[in-house]
Amino acid sequence: MNSISEAQIFDRINVIEYKNDIWNKSYKEGLYFSAMEELGKPIDIHMGIQKRGSSSLSWFTVPHALHDGLSALSVLSREQNFDINIPRIESRKPRSWFRALYSAITSSPKEVHNFKDQDFNYRDSDFTHTSIKLKKYDAKVSSTALLATVVCKHLMNELSHNSSSRWMVPVRLRDDNGLQASYVGINIEKEDNELDIHYKLKEKLKNGEHWGFTLISKIGLMIGKECILYLTKKNVLSSKTIWMGSISNLGNLGVSRELEDLIILSPVRFHRPLGVALYELNGEQVVTISIHKSIKKVDIDEIGKSIEHEYSTYQFSK
Repeated sequence: MNSISEAQIFDRINVIEYKNDIWNKSYKEGLYFSAMEELGKPIDIHMGIQKRGSSSLSWFTVPHALHDGLSALSVLSREQNFDINIPRIESRKPRSWFRALYSAITSSPKEVHNFKDQDFNYRDSDFTHTSIKLKKYDAKVSSTALLATVVCKHLMNELSHNSSSRWMVPVRLRDDNGLQASYVGINIEKEDNELDIHYKLKEKLKNGEHWGFTLISKIGLMIGKECILYLTKKNVLSSKTIWMGSISNLGNLGVSRELEDLIILSPVRFHRPLGVALYELNGEQVVTISIHKSIKKVDIDEIGKSIEHEYSTYQFSK
């Protein structure tokens, strides 16, 4: 068994090929992660598995440039011989590319993110994390909206001075292996309930904002490496965080006969320091929380316990 800092690389042959030629055009949108790699700030996906009969987790990692969460999980399940349901997710192309592009271009935080204690000089990739299991509610809104109402708002209130925060919500474009995800951005207000968040997310998806961001990224790819590096470096050197965090819903992963536990972590960095992932496994709803170590004075276990309590007592709208 190993710690997360000693995570074993999986999909090794493809990782070696990638590390030897990170700017190969075949990586497409993954080249934006290659820019982070070249700047010495790699973005990786981390997953921990505990097989039945084992007493602890084994940690694994792979570059985000090669996979999104579901693709990485699919490869890991084959390599480590455990059964898992990979949800089939495919996004329809937008009815209006203009509206999709406009939605992406105009997506921005309502407020500058003002964390209570963030070290602007800490740009390493270290983070802390926890996982909790929350009750499943039968509701007319998405599980993403339900979780964001409590989890994202709790993190915003606990760690920042903000009354509004912008969150990245990954959206899978194609049902295939590799990096197939784009994203939309939603602003979550302190007074929002789950219906507010659900309709904000629904509107973004209806507009095709995730396809708009994909189109923007393709324009950058057409211009080339120097454009990608310039934009990435500008972001990395900035003291502003345009995202408070991300919330990723991986769906129902079914029942696994081999797994006692599965921990899937949402990647974080200085400019997106909070990561939330949610999924169902073996009939339980699992939520993982990752916090970049630029955010100081964090008791991650206490945050997890507080969210568990708040979620169990929260009065959702009827």
